[in-house]
Amino acid sequence: MQRVARGRSWYRRRATVIVQVAVASTLMLGMGALAVDVGILYTARNEIQVSADAAALAAAAELAGSRGGDVRENAIAAADRFAQLNKVMGVTPRVLPDDVEFGRATPSGAAFRFAPADSNWDAVRVTIRHMESGEPDNPAALDVPLALARVFGVSREQLQARASAVLVPRDIAVVIDLSGSMNDDSELQHYKRYRGERGQWRNGIHVNLRDIWCALDGPAPARPYVPGAEGQTQYAGDSGPAIGAMNTWGNPVVPETYSPSSDPGLWYIPKGSTCNVAAARTSLVARGYSTDEINCLFSGAKDRTTNPPQYVNRTAVILGLATWNSGRTGGRPGGNGDVYVDNSELSWTAYPSWRKTWRWKNYIDYVSSSSTAMYRVNNAFRYRYGLKTFVNFLLENQASYSQTNILYQTPEQPVQAVKDAVQALVDEIESLESMDQLSLEIFGKTARHEVNLTLDLQSVADRLYQMQASHYDGYTNMGGGLQKAIAELTSARARAAAAKVILLMSDGKPNIDASGAYRGYSAEVDAWVRSVAQEAADMNMRIYTISVGSDADLELMASLAQIGHGEYFHAEGTPAEYAEQLDEIFRTLGGKRPVQLIE
Repeated sequence: MQRVARGRSWYRRRATVIVQVAVASTLMLGMGALAVDVGILYTARNEIQVSADAAALAAAAELAGSRGGDVRENAIAAADRFAQLNKVMGVTPRVLPDDVEFGRATPSGAAFRFAPADSNWDAVRVTIRHMESGEPDNPAALDVPLALARVFGVSREQLQARASAVLVPRDIAVVIDLSGSMNDDSELQHYKRYRGERGQWRNGIHVNLRDIWCALDGPAPARPYVPGAEGQTQYAGDSGPAIGAMNTWGNPVVPETYSPSSDPGLWYIPKGSTCNVAAARTSLVARGYSTDEINCLFSGAKDRTTNPPQYVNRTAVILGLATWNSGRTGGRPGGNGDVYVDNSELSWTAYPSWRKTWRWKNYIDYVSSSSTAMYRVNNAFRYRYGLKTFVNFLLENQASYSQTNILYQTPEQPVQAVKDAVQALVDEIESLESMDQLSLEIFGKTARHEVNLTLDLQSVADRLYQMQASHYDGYTNMGGGLQKAIAELTSARARAAAAKVILLMSDGKPNIDASGAYRGYSAEVDAWVRSVAQEAADMNMRIYTISVGSDADLELMASLAQIGHGEYFHAEGTPAEYAEQLDEIFRTLGGKRPVQLIE
């Protein structure tokens, strides 16, 4: 009896286990199915959000209008195109026009929020909720198949995702090289040749000394100034001021044919030799000098005399930069009557209002020197006086604002091309109606902050138009210029939510070290400049570099852009060529607005 009872108990236990296993299996299968559904939905939602993010970023990038055409249509097309590139559970999502909203980004602390707007868009919101179907113009709702949910009569889950992106406003520090070399392309040192592509020397440059001479008494060059040969620019029918008795420009400076020796605009007054310039004699007669006085002035027999400085004094009188009261018979009264042009017998001609520190004597010393850049390109310029060598004297020898405070309103090259390019940058940014701010930093031997970050973009261009090559000093303190940019982009005027950008322009090689001392072009200076660029990059500042001319360190400029995760641009050629290139480069930079997801 007991054995039978035990057998029945065993059967009852086995039946109970079977039921338990059945129930547990059902639960396990349900949990597995639920896990499958959760996994499907998790994956699908991740994939659809990726699609929405890509579509929003692509649409926002079109708001800059860089491709032309209808911005709205371009943005919708870009959103759809990039959505399709990011499939959701194997199906192709689509974006319809109603899925795209346009608006403005409103700052909210260190971020932005999207606000719908009817115009002046800089933000876009994209919703992904459709998928490609057999009817291209009528996509179906985007859904995914489910597993467990089928038990409850739900076989598919409809999905959607939304993302907003904005053209991020920028705080841009514009860093401009205003070293002494920024007027070199206007000087006589370049009249015969110009270094073109791949470092080869080629003819074809037209120095614009005549335009600078004309601009000394106005008008200032147009914006933009269009470089060209003499007689082909805005100053073709203009004439500049007389400088003493120098009032004739002479021959045009044409690279293939120009010769200082045959230029009637240059008077040859050699030291220690007789002057034989007929035009100079005629001028002296017209000014009332006697034949005897003229013969004394034309003779170089006493030029070795340093007390008085006979050569300088007689040259100054011939050029009309001084009047000689000789006291000689038949001549002007007031002097001792000997053949020497004494200091006490001179009345110096008044200086123009824009001269600050130099003297007429400095010009004579410059032209008689054998150590000038114009002498090195053609030694026939030595002892030849006239408007050409006078303007060249200002550019090469008296270029700063404290010496000659009018050169900023003349078309010095390449600085004039850079000014016009910055104006193009301002025009491009203003056309986008963005919230970008600009600042202006400049460098020569010293680096200086000129204009605070401002929404008044034109004030940056206007200030640069008021500056000249070697404005404060010469040399090339590129590292200092970058430091000024970093200081401004981390100042209270910088906005937490704005992208930080540095635009660095230079035509030369850095030669000032971290202490502000001149070190020449050296590995020490090079390393310091790179370290400052790295400091900017570590603070998420993007660096774009622009070089002009062949004397710039192209490798360094490219490296600085790479360090700063930006781009490098180079302009070269004749002034007309690089002016056009710079304009296009700065317009391109004006439109390079970063895109960022904001929700």
